[in-house]
Amino acid sequence: MENINTQVLKAVEDAFVVSKTDLQGNITYVNDLFCTLTGFAREELVGQPHSIVRDPSIPKSVYKHMWDTIQAGDIWTGIIPNRGKGGALYVVDTTVQPIKNDSGDIVEYISVRRVINDLMGDYDSVEFSKEQFDDYYD
Repeated sequence: MENINTQVLKAVEDAFVVSKTDLQGNITYVNDLFCTLTGFAREELVGQPHSIVRDPSIPKSVYKHMWDTIQAGDIWTGIIPNRGKGGALYVVDTTVQPIKNDSGDIVEYISVRRVINDLMGDYDSVEFSKEQFDDYYD
């Protein structure tokens, strides 16, 4: 039987879109699901700026906030539309966080995303959940 770390890693790799970048935002790793979703081959992505999948409608201020957050060593989350190789739109619930070395210095960033295109077509459920959330926290 596989150990728990192997099981968790496999579940993440199968269900989430994962990428890593260097400190400048150039892609250093993408999982298979990232390639399948975007239509890019791994070789087309590695070394490219992560903005290769950026949807042009997103204000630059969103990405500035993300960069300010992760460069400060914190975790950033957001819902972002992106574009694949052929221009196909996909929406992801994104978490980006720094990877630190043993000295605590940031050496890379990792992004773990869940595709939420299915939720975009189920507005009633999203709205209901938002109302429940607002009622609970207000």
